[in-house]
Amino acid sequence: MKRKREGSEIDHEDQVNLVGNILPAIYEALGEDQSDESRKTRLAQIRAAIGTVLYRHYSALVVAEALGLHQDSITQYKRKHPKNMLEWKGYDNIFLIVECTIDSTIDIETTKTNIEILSREIVKLEQIRQRLEKTINKDTVL
Repeated sequence: MKRKREGSEIDHEDQVNLVGNILPAIYEALGEDQSDESRKTRLAQIRAAIGTVLYRHYSALVVAEALGLHQDSITQYKRKHPKNMLEWKGYDNIFLIVECTIDSTIDIETTKTNIEILSREIVKLEQIRQRLEKTINKDTVL
């Protein structure tokens, strides 16, 4: 895991959800339909660019799961990236847009996810506190 919250780690499921929350902004910035899973060159380039940039921040497994791909695809995107930047017509422009979009949204989405995690932890701690108070109250009545 690459992304951490101070004092704790964001678990796998929360990381996948976080990445999933970033994807609509990318596809919107590129004017493409996120639900189109075809093998059109432009869409393949978008998936490759997304996988490459997100792999800087998250494991191949997290990125693959969020994109609905196999993790080997993500490592393949990373491996082929330098060559794609030079030889795959249009990829370099798509990559820059994807990189800028992810860089501008990842911190916001990470903060939102951290808030959700903290909210869940607060609820759990509040339940524990209430149980402990009941125990104290029960013991003092006796």
